[in-house]
Amino acid sequence: MKKYKKARRMAAILASVLVLDSSFGVVTPYINAYAYTERSATVNATSLNVRSGPGTTYSIVTKLTNGASVSVIDEKNGSDGALWYQIRVSNSGGQKVTGYVTKSYLKFPATYTQDGNFESQLAAEGFPESYKIRLRALHAQHPQWVFRAQKTNLDWNTAVKEESQVGKTLVHTGSMSSWKSMLNGAYNWDTSTWVGFDGSSWVTASEDIVKYYMDPRNFIDETNVFQFLSHSYDSNKQTMDGLQTMTKGTFLSGGSSSGGNSTNSSNTSNPTGNTQNNGPGGTVSPTTGGSPESSGSGNVSLEAPHASITPKNPRVLMEYGPGASLTGPSTSAPSSNDTTGTVSGSSSYANMIMNAATQSGVNPYVLAAMIIQEQGSAGNGKSVSGTESGYEGFYNFFNIEAYQSGNMSAVQRGLWWASQTGNYGRPWNSSDKSILGGALYYGNNYVKVGQDTFYLKKFNVQGANIYKHQYMTNVQGAASEGAVFSKAYNSDMKKTSLEFKIPIYNNMPETPCSQPTGDGNTNNMLAGLNVEGFVMTPTFNRDTLEYNLIVDPTVTNIKVSASALTSASSVSGTGTIALQNGNNDIKISVTAQNGTVREYILHVVRQNNGPTYSSGTGNNNSGSMPNNPGSTSGSSGSGNSSGSSSSGSGKSGPGSSGSGKTKTNEEANKGTPGGSNVTIAPVGNTNISVQTSTGVITQGPGGSKPVTEQVTETVKQTQAQETTAAQIASVTSGDIDGDGKISSKDVLKVQRYILGLEKLSEKEKKAADLNGDGKVDSKDLLLMKKKVLGL
Repeated sequence: MKKYKKARRMAAILASVLVLDSSFGVVTPYINAYAYTERSATVNATSLNVRSGPGTTYSIVTKLTNGASVSVIDEKNGSDGALWYQIRVSNSGGQKVTGYVTKSYLKFPATYTQDGNFESQLAAEGFPESYKIRLRALHAQHPQWVFRAQKTNLDWNTAVKEESQVGKTLVHTGSMSSWKSMLNGAYNWDTSTWVGFDGSSWVTASEDIVKYYMDPRNFIDETNVFQFLSHSYDSNKQTMDGLQTMTKGTFLSGGSSSGGNSTNSSNTSNPTGNTQNNGPGGTVSPTTGGSPESSGSGNVSLEAPHASITPKNPRVLMEYGPGASLTGPSTSAPSSNDTTGTVSGSSSYANMIMNAATQSGVNPYVLAAMIIQEQGSAGNGKSVSGTESGYEGFYNFFNIEAYQSGNMSAVQRGLWWASQTGNYGRPWNSSDKSILGGALYYGNNYVKVGQDTFYLKKFNVQGANIYKHQYMTNVQGAASEGAVFSKAYNSDMKKTSLEFKIPIYNNMPETPCSQPTGDGNTNNMLAGLNVEGFVMTPTFNRDTLEYNLIVDPTVTNIKVSASALTSASSVSGTGTIALQNGNNDIKISVTAQNGTVREYILHVVRQNNGPTYSSGTGNNNSGSMPNNPGSTSGSSGSGNSSGSSSSGSGKSGPGSSGSGKTKTNEEANKGTPGGSNVTIAPVGNTNISVQTSTGVITQGPGGSKPVTEQVTETVKQTQAQETTAAQIASVTSGDIDGDGKISSKDVLKVQRYILGLEKLSEKEKKAADLNGDGKVDSKDLLLMKKKVLGL
């Protein structure tokens, strides 16, 4: 009875606590933990730090860009009293990451009310479900907007690989390492540096960052969706008021009296011109390490992301730059007669742009966005200064034909082209001529051939020139220009029925591709790989990821060693490895500083009559070739092989990286079980000595003769057997691939045949059966290796 009374008193106390919490507006933490409902949101900042706890003193676990989708799973007050959301997001590797961001940098979608007509439209267009989720949220905000599906009929992975080719799509050299390509030709593995394109400031973009910017689903929000809006001019929708709204605060809000880029006093852009384009989300002034958390003033303080564009090197977008193609619509003979146009004579940039739009058929907001992207919001690009040495008085507002060529910089090359007499009203010796001519160029060669959105201007996935004739190489170009473009549309204009053309690919992943966030050294190559006492096939090459090795069943373990190409990476999977019967796959992993992993595989087969030499021979490493038991080829490590080196050469055999020390006869006598240790004299000396279990036999110009009296009948029999095998081998060619010689290629084919990795024709089997016993096995492989080494 007492127990029940005690329980009732505890229940009454708990009830009182709940009433008090309710009265004072305080929610008990324990209740909140169970009551919080998970919500979807998007990042509303150019670059956002995700921290391990609710405060700026906590470490950064990852970074997100504008428009990134997250799940809000909890909220807490930080030490500064600000509200922090705990979020969950998938990183570039697909793993779930949790962390905290401040409340002001997340945006929750408007509540979508089921709209039958809209759902029917989405279905009729053929949008996948992963598109529909984002389009519904956008429809809730802007119900008048119309979304069209542009079905490319291209395979997603193929399209990404095409756009990721070396030099075709670029990122700034200051980008985080996971944004930069590691393909051959894009990265120098020996120096761990990237190869520059269009000068040293731009390098090839990685496939992961190309995926992110090519995936339209990452940009279906009210700002970034404008990269899918048509570039055609519509006088009913594009007005002078809209253009002035868009260019306010940039040099285009002013005018030019002589074709230069001087601005009026209303220009409110950064006085230093140091604005940076930071991908989706528009521009922010660069900082030097500030964090994207609120400072309490109500102003957004954004951290300049790793991919920001260096202000001192204005970005140059070009048609015929690195990675672009010369094939496509001709620029020398446009089909229309408007290649010159009529210059307005006005000093107002807005008037120049509207005049150019009218004559070219290109949306004036698009023209303004392109100019701002090319020359910066302050207009400090050298292409519009009019003072570039050697090209004074010439202008190229759109940086057309601007690419590095010989001793000419991209700016000089573009201005040289602008100074020539030719089509599109050249020479462009005034701002007005450059803006009009550039608009006509863009309209004729891009808008009128189907590349009529910023997305298609960068990623040409339509028409007859797929993956070619792309106006820019910057992977962020379409998203960046689209964000600038969106500023032209005020709240009233956004209430109109704007139409967006959004690409769809075949075989796309179910969820949008994540932005890569890894940084640090990316080098995950091996410098060397060897098995102590054995020879792998093929010869080690850092680009070759799979190797083969046959050993006798009596060999129960092998010692694998490997070294990384750079000390910043780590190697795992080496050491003494126990072997199972039959096939063994040994995986050696190299993990780069940024976390990327490269895997090498050694296929080891235990097979009757396989090599048993597990000690006393050289290792095979970089540059080694297949050899026989006890041969000197392929030594690495200390270089203490049983072979001698040429005088002073320091080499211990073909491809060896060792010190070149030669073992004495006494040392060699401790050599390989089941094989002979052969010492080859320096070049020019014809003497060869063979250490056997009973003595040393020396073969020289005078023939074979015993050096000691320890040669027994067993040795004579062994010699006779080897002579017979050699005679048989001389009859059978061993030239399996038919190239007229016996080489390591033939050895590789035999080894792959024995491992079951390759088939041989009857003719090839006959050539491979060196001992003439009617089958191809490890005995033939051993004889072939001897032939290759001339033994």
